[in-house]
Amino acid sequence: MVDKQILKLSKLCEHWANHNETHKESFIKWRDIARERRNLLPVVEKLDKAIEMMDKCTEFLLSARKDLEI
Repeated sequence: MVDKQILKLSKLCEHWANHNETHKESFIKWRDIARERRNLLPVVEKLDKAIEMMDKCTEFLLSARKDLEI
């Protein structure tokens, strides 16, 4: 018998990972807008770091989902 909560958690991990991709696309868009302005280099650097961290978060979520597979 499949544990319904574990199945839901697996689906949530996938959902959150997909949702992260939407946020990442937005971060990239606004990072590129900030990059056009030379005085916003610190903002660009922070958005680049946020993009990197979002990728890492997605990686962990998908790894957790894989660990939940039966």
